Amino acid sequence: MARPRALAVAAAGRLILGATVLAPAAEAAPRPAPEAAMLNAQSRVQNVDFATKEEAEAFLAKALPEATAANPKYRAADGGLTQWLTRAVVFEAGAPPNGIAVEMKEDVLQFRDGRQTSKGTHDVRFLIEDVQVSELADSADRTENGEKALGIIFRCNSGKCIEAKWDGVPSPSDWSDISIQDPAMRAKILAAFQALKRIAGNRAG
Repeated sequence: MARPRALAVAAAGRLILGATVLAPAAEAAPRPAPEAAMLNAQSRVQNVDFATKEEAEAFLAKALPEATAANPKYRAADGGLTQWLTRAVVFEAGAPPNGIAVEMKEDVLQFRDGRQTSKGTHDVRFLIEDVQVSELADSADRTENGEKALGIIFRCNSGKCIEAKWDGVPSPSDWSDISIQDPAMRAKILAAFQALKRIAGNRAG
């Protein structure tokens, strides 16, 4: 989390006309596998809805720890690997009348040469009415296998509205994110956060 994405779609066709020759249009080039997986996942969950605030919150409390546990490790600039594990998600009342406070707690595990070298914590708290929630698709981070890190990002409407703590030390921020590599799970988690956002509304700050 807290590592500060656009989908390009291209198709090509060609029609050659002559006095006696008509060549059929070429088929569009197949989509790269990661892009196709993302589009398929979005298609499967585009009608997913959470009928109540409680339903969305219960889903996120269970799904986020499972989704981050299934993630690969992410490679640091120095060659080491980091694993981000959400251990708890808590919801409370936010700003009246319908605001929702979100608190997420992470363990941050560092690895080198196949061994864990350290364990830290990263906790964030924010009011969902104070942020915009979207898919994170432009991260410079990479997985241990070199794939682009994907996830969900929360950006403040104004100021540093996110109360972040690294190993217990406060470090306010104007954004935070969660890495979720699985496209279907990422889309469902995004839908749940967006459902909460619709309920809570939006504050300009």
